[in-house]
Amino acid sequence: MFKRSACLAALIVPLAGTAAPGADLVMIAPLNQTMPLAQFRNDKLSGGILKDLDEAIAQRLGRGVVHVSVAGEQVSEVLAAGKADGICYVRPFWIDGQYDWSRPLIPDAELVASVVGAAPVRSLVDLRDRPVGTVAGYRYPRVEQVLGLRFHRSESLTMEENLRKLMAGAVRHTVIAQSTLAYQMRINKALRLRRDLVFASFTAQCAFSKTAGVPFEEINQAINGLVDDGSVNQILARYR
Repeated sequence: MFKRSACLAALIVPLAGTAAPGADLVMIAPLNQTMPLAQFRNDKLSGGILKDLDEAIAQRLGRGVVHVSVAGEQVSEVLAAGKADGICYVRPFWIDGQYDWSRPLIPDAELVASVVGAAPVRSLVDLRDRPVGTVAGYRYPRVEQVLGLRFHRSESLTMEENLRKLMAGAVRHTVIAQSTLAYQMRINKALRLRRDLVFASFTAQCAFSKTAGVPFEEINQAINGLVDDGSVNQILARYR
């Protein structure tokens, strides 16, 4: 759900490939994400699934974790340049570059949500030529495949801003993750949206730089252990 940008963010972190033994795991926190995935305070990751999961991986490795806040459209470049070790909640066609991939571990789905009173969306074709709330840096490959040039994106910097535009009537439909919609509607009773169409189910993964300071074999073993012993499901259950 991320795309490339012409500019690379200036990040003051060590190159991942030069990390010393026992060094912190450096993980990307995309600024365009929102709860339950990520909560930010002054652009610093302060809560959410990504924080809990990254901390669990680092703890299993016997390391600390450092989070680098990155604009969504710059995720690929930061990771490919070795400015961070990895990122979770991604899929191979969401980010550009060659990485080491974990097993799928975070189940979710993509859906179309609409404001009450909007024309119903029974298939993606119904969104042709309608403004659709989207988040800058996110990729929507299935929607793009179906609609092509008739996919009219109304961009917001974050999903929270996207939802505010939706409730203000600037757009009447949005593409959103099922977990995000459920969480946001649970904590904000004023967010009255209709879940029109679930069009893609998926299980997200973690991606790690080829120059990560921690050997991928160790990271992968840690993630597999967290999945197999139920730790990942326990983290996800905190936000349901």
